[in-house]
Amino acid sequence: MPLPPRLDKEINELRETWTLEVSEEPDTINIIFKHFPIAYGYSLSACDLLVRVPRSYPDAGPDMFWTVPELTLQGGSIPQAAGEIVNYLGRPWRRFSWHGPPWNSTHQNMHSFVEFIRRRLREKK
Repeated sequence: MPLPPRLDKEINELRETWTLEVSEEPDTINIIFKHFPIAYGYSLSACDLLVRVPRSYPDAGPDMFWTVPELTLQGGSIPQAAGEIVNYLGRPWRRFSWHGPPWNSTHQNMHSFVEFIRRRLREKK
């Protein structure tokens, strides 16, 4: 099944800035951002980041994001709204259930969702 056209375009645009791995499931497109930068105050300066996008994109958008389980705050505390370790793509991920604003495909896209994640990972909560 082909990628949704708008998502395919946005993934290609994101590849201009990021190293991505993309894999598909029947209802979800998984995008792994390799070496995603993390702010000072966390245990890592960069790590892999997973975004799971519904195949119905852009009518439905991404909601949560996942990082490697080793990402904690310096000192070992779990970041706010993170914690549960789940397995996707044959490996463990730490879920961040830090939901963005309600999805609106007119005003939001993958670029704005990545910026939302960047802002979230700059906060030391």
